[in-house]
Amino acid sequence: MLRSVILATFGITMLAGCAVTPPSAPVIQRENNQFETTGVGKTRAIALQAAMASANKTCGRNQTIVVKDEVKYNGMVDEKTGRLIEQVSGAIGVLTGMKNPQIARDDDYEVTVTFYCR
Repeated sequence: MLRSVILATFGITMLAGCAVTPPSAPVIQRENNQFETTGVGKTRAIALQAAMASANKTCGRNQTIVVKDEVKYNGMVDEKTGRLIEQVSGAIGVLTGMKNPQIARDDDYEVTVTFYCR
C-alpha cells in the first residue's frame, strides 16, 4: 500500500514538473558556428527543456543539432538522497493531509548544451 502511494505521488510530481514552462536561457555563440546555452531547473528534465527551448529558438526554422550536453547537479544533498526524501515526504503528506516540505530548488540542475543549426 505504501509503495503504491509513493509511486502515485512520484508520478504526479513528475507530471506536474513537466507542465512547467522553463524560462529562456541565454545563448552564447562559440567558434565554428556553434552555440552554447545552459538551462536550470528543479529536475533534470526541466533544465534540459529550458536549454533546448533556447537552442530551438536560436535555430528558428533550422534544425538544432546537439554536439554535446552536460548535466550538473547543485542540490543540497546528493541526487539519490534528495529524490528519496522528496518521495517519502510526498507520501507522508498524502497520508496525513499535510503539505510536504520541498527541498528541491529551481536551480538544482544545470544542463549545458552545445549545438549548431543546420
